Amino acid sequence: MSPSMLDMASVREYLSKKLLCQVAMSEKRLALTFDDGPNPHNTPLLLEMLASKGIKATFFVVGRRVRRFRDLLKQTADAGHEIGNHCDHHVPLSFLPRAIISRELEVCGHLVEGVTGKRPRFMRPPMGWINDKVLEVARESGYDPVIGSIHPQDSRQPGLDTILRRVRRRIEPGAIIIMHDGGWRIGVDRSQTLAAVDIITDELLESGYRFQTLSELVDDTHQGKSTA
Repeated sequence: MSPSMLDMASVREYLSKKLLCQVAMSEKRLALTFDDGPNPHNTPLLLEMLASKGIKATFFVVGRRVRRFRDLLKQTADAGHEIGNHCDHHVPLSFLPRAIISRELEVCGHLVEGVTGKRPRFMRPPMGWINDKVLEVARESGYDPVIGSIHPQDSRQPGLDTILRRVRRRIEPGAIIIMHDGGWRIGVDRSQTLAAVDIITDELLESGYRFQTLSELVDDTHQGKSTA
């Protein structure tokens, strides 16, 4: 299986000029993020695991899932996790006209705010598809666009060992890890992701890393704070 484009330093350098990929810092802090939920099978298991370890993450949710699983989104937000906008229908935005891009963001954002009482700060373009038009519309809509720096392609179910290897080799302070609790189908199997998250979080906590939401990671750094 081919590596993620984010494994290439030149790609990360290019993308970092256009949107958030990672946060420059020396402290052992990073962000764990999840896409495509909320999912009634995987998200509750993930929330339970993260709670047992005192970890806060950022969940980029899809509007059409929020409509079906509002209570699960509220549970996620009430647990202290940050909620991001992953658009209403998880479609490749770069192929769409500005008006539809805007609507994709607006609908999902309103759904999240209606459930959680808080408008999302960050948006992640589905499948990582971006161009200047997408980024302009996102910012005009009041969002900070973000991708991430580590993408183990867990959604393709490459195997637990492969997911672990892809994450471990790229861990560094300020990293933003992209993983998935949901998918195109409600019944999607994310057992490999859950197992990998369990192992990786234990390893990183033991080695002195601390997990933060994206807002905490960005704001603490800009304010010169340290959680070490």
